[in-house]
Amino acid sequence: MYRDNLIGANAFSRHFSVKDKSRRVLQEQLVLKYNHEEQTLYIKWEGEVSSNELRQGYAHIMYMVLTYKPQKWIMDLQNRLSIEKEDQQWVFKYIFPQVLRAVNKNVFVAIVMPVFAYNSLVNEINGDELIDGDNFMIIHHFLYQEESRRWLHEMAETDLKTA
Repeated sequence: MYRDNLIGANAFSRHFSVKDKSRRVLQEQLVLKYNHEEQTLYIKWEGEVSSNELRQGYAHIMYMVLTYKPQKWIMDLQNRLSIEKEDQQWVFKYIFPQVLRAVNKNVFVAIVMPVFAYNSLVNEINGDELIDGDNFMIIHHFLYQEESRRWLHEMAETDLKTA
């Protein structure tokens, strides 16, 4: 089970039921859905998100990862306000390595967000956090969700051919 290393608390202790198909948490700021047909995890953040809310949200996301083991993600961050650099680094340092270990395959993340926000997001990342053994997390930026779906489909097809 995932443990939040920064605050040292069990991250899943009090959040939601696994039976819910559409999870709405954090006062409607985060919506998570897993589409079985597409085998894709959909993540939509909106509004202002504090450090604590970000960590709570990623606890929910990790629960979905542990439940469904999704290789394909669409993260819609178009309407989420910027988060602190420290929080961005926390996601790359603690969450993404956990995701790779849990899924144990390549993971493809399509981030839908404005260009200016994406550039600041990946500016200080060295890439080691996105590798676990032979598995990689590949992150690509898109302005539109449909474009991100096409890319995920192409990546999944390519990944299956090389496996």
